[in-house]
Amino acid sequence: MSSVIILGVVLSLALGLVFIVYSKQAAEKKRIEHIRYLRSLGDRARNLMFLMEEVPAHYLDQNMRIFLSRSVVELFQQQYEADPDDKVAKHLENAKQMLELATKNKNVSAVPVTDIQTANNVRRNLKLLHKHVSVQYQEKKISHAMAQGFLKQLRKAFTQTIIEVYISAGKKAEREMKHKIAALHYRRVISEMGKNNQGGDYTDQILATKRRVDELEESAAKQEQQERLEGQQGDQLTKELEKMVEEEDQWKKKQVYD
Repeated sequence: MSSVIILGVVLSLALGLVFIVYSKQAAEKKRIEHIRYLRSLGDRARNLMFLMEEVPAHYLDQNMRIFLSRSVVELFQQQYEADPDDKVAKHLENAKQMLELATKNKNVSAVPVTDIQTANNVRRNLKLLHKHVSVQYQEKKISHAMAQGFLKQLRKAFTQTIIEVYISAGKKAEREMKHKIAALHYRRVISEMGKNNQGGDYTDQILATKRRVDELEESAAKQEQQERLEGQQGDQLTKELEKMVEEEDQWKKKQVYD
């Protein structure tokens, strides 16, 4: 009888030990999952804030800026409620101020993109915003109409980066009195606008740009005629045009919009 009791005690201790180990492992797993959840909320909120700072403000209308700001507030709010922390509380307060600013300020200053490197960074960030909006729709946090409006806005902004780079290059060429190069840049502006003018958003700009191209080509013809009379060579201009086309082709090969 004593051996049975001893065996029972041993089994009880073994089962108790297994239970303790299992409980500790479950508690540790829960703790790690909680930490990952908190980090995920914080990372998502900070990433959205970064995108809002890096994408030129005039690419996003007030409704979209409010939507993104509110998303940031909600993420930090969830993080704070899951684990109250002074640092998170500060982030939450900053997010609320950002939302208030977006709500009050309907108009924002327009600072165009003027170089390819900046354009590439902006386009990459626009893709991330596109993904965020798509996920929000899939999770049924925004309506179909709202999602479509935001996605259309982002696609237009993606095109606008190219247009602004070409316009900047055209203005630079004009200042340097390189009329033919300027006209080529503006023709590219017209081409990009034409490919995305289904709603007629670019019609007036296309017409105005075409008039400017005509003026520049007329000036270029006069300039070439004067150079011929003066015996100057146009080799340098030709080389610049060829280099410009080659650089643009290389840039476009790297650009893929999801």
